[in-house]
Amino acid sequence: MSGRAHRIGAVAGALLALLAIGSAAAGVAAESRVDDASLLYLSSSDWERQSAPRKVALAADFMRIFCTDQRMSAISLADCLDRDKADDALFERAMACVSALSGSR
Repeated sequence: MSGRAHRIGAVAGALLALLAIGSAAAGVAAESRVDDASLLYLSSSDWERQSAPRKVALAADFMRIFCTDQRMSAISLADCLDRDKADDALFERAMACVSALSGSR
């Protein structure tokens, strides 16, 4: 009986190790999807979960791609997106922030 218990324990240990590896890999995959995302694909809740430096990097990327007039700094855009809690898509909110700056000058 002790031999059988030993085998069951070994199998259970191996399964637990595989489960731990699988969940760690899934966490890394999810993190890389967010890291590779642009502001265009983020939801408002995704935006809220980003760190301040990541928000500025996303805003700078947005400005580089979508704005020919770059009078607004990436920091200002990130700040505008943090203040604006509208339910619109993040991309639309970013465009509104940039447009508001262009219209006020």
